[in-house]
Amino acid sequence: MAGKRIEKSWTWHLKAPRGALWPLVSDTERMNEALRLPRYRLRETIDGDGLRRRYGEYDDQGSLVRWEEPPFEWAEGHWWRWDRLYESGPLERARGTLVLEPEPKGGTTANYTLSMEPRSKTGSIFARTGHLRDAGRAFERLLKLVDAHARKPQGDFYANLAATRAPSSRRKSAAFQVPSEVASEDRVLARQLLDWLAVAFESDLREIRPKRIARALGVGPGEAHTASVIGTQMSALERRFRLICGSCRAVVREVEVPRDLPRSAGCPRCGVEAVTDYARSVEVVFTPHTAIREPSPMVFCASGPGVFPRIAFQQILDPHERRELPAQFPEAVHAVRTVDGLARLEFDAPGGKGALVRVGDDWIEIPETGESIVLENHGERVSTVIVEREDWPRESTSLAEWLTYQRCREATTPATLDLAEPQETGTLSLVVISARGRDEAGACRRIALAHDSAVVEDTGSGTLLVFRHPAKAVAAMDAALQTLPAARIGADHGPLWLVEGGGYAGEPRDRVSDLAGLAQEGVPNLSASFQNALKS
Repeated sequence: MAGKRIEKSWTWHLKAPRGALWPLVSDTERMNEALRLPRYRLRETIDGDGLRRRYGEYDDQGSLVRWEEPPFEWAEGHWWRWDRLYESGPLERARGTLVLEPEPKGGTTANYTLSMEPRSKTGSIFARTGHLRDAGRAFERLLKLVDAHARKPQGDFYANLAATRAPSSRRKSAAFQVPSEVASEDRVLARQLLDWLAVAFESDLREIRPKRIARALGVGPGEAHTASVIGTQMSALERRFRLICGSCRAVVREVEVPRDLPRSAGCPRCGVEAVTDYARSVEVVFTPHTAIREPSPMVFCASGPGVFPRIAFQQILDPHERRELPAQFPEAVHAVRTVDGLARLEFDAPGGKGALVRVGDDWIEIPETGESIVLENHGERVSTVIVEREDWPRESTSLAEWLTYQRCREATTPATLDLAEPQETGTLSLVVISARGRDEAGACRRIALAHDSAVVEDTGSGTLLVFRHPAKAVAAMDAALQTLPAARIGADHGPLWLVEGGGYAGEPRDRVSDLAGLAQEGVPNLSASFQNALKS
């Protein structure tokens, strides 16, 4: 029986729509931790052809289990598949595939298949004596919880699950108290953060992002960024600034202060030169202080769709293989590349359309669009084709965004930034509030804290605030007029640059003070650019 594939499939009819299920079932590292699968060490090598290969290993009751881990495959919103090629032990290969299909009357059909190829009779016995069955049952139990949450979401599913599973000693202990020097208005948020750090899954702690904190604590993005600052100040978190490769999203450098980042550096994974850009390539992340938790460097899943949320499709094609995916591109700029970094092409996709994507050993072309996505490998070797969005990942906080939150700006002094050359920030909204002699500065800081923004400077004609979204700026102006009813207010919107001292430069900065100066008391003066941004 050695060598004969043993396979088992399950089908479940779920009530939640596919779009609500996918974010949960594609978060494969958290899912594997929830399934209590063993974590493993990951190592990478580069073979003679320059191709990167991944290997996993873990200790199983004194025996070392090793395997090669080919790239994960997935089509966003539809299916994923993992594969393991074992170097030793009872199995030669194992594979798992999950497919989600919408049902005509709502809901989703989920098909899950596990297969094993035994190396020996022992492996055949291992596969046939309940291992596949037990794995399927565990997956079913978790999938039913996922389905219930997707229909009636309450907070962060995996954070909630982690809290119920944490040892009672960790949930109830006071191993790390809120320090007495934490301000009274911050103590509730500080306690929430510490409670989450105590019980969170390990996979949530390796790279803590403020927007993940927001979901875990059930707070808004402004409060979550504030929580990360408070956590750093009370030595519960350690902050890092990362230079990220724009091509493959690998970490190129990691430093404690942004000014220590190089202007550019070669990516260790794909070799592309990564340029330090506060809006596009520098991310703010956190790890727990070792006094709180010391998560293991081992992983539960190294390369699933949840690990790389920008990637919409990742497919392994044999030489001369053609594959059609029943999917379309959302309207956006995408990059099509091969995992080895030998070929890359930007593609401005029309929404709701597919395309023919041809790849060779060192080239990519997209000769035509169509109703579905068709991939063709014209090369002489296996090619892993990646289609990813070019926008900044939704979960990540760039340094430019970080500086638009009040507490974050206060915690990142201009001296820690390298602004010898202006840094693009993207498109932002600016508001000037002028109400001299009426606690303008204190009122504007409170408004900034409440509306996900930051006070930038006193312009001489009023207090300048920065906002990432014009709608937040409108809410802030309404709040300002409740406190300062006679204030003169101007608002503008457009591309800006961070300059020496941490201020902004650009046409909106040049105009916004004049807009405030020309405003009637109590009636905000909005530029045409700001009004157009509100409509879009």
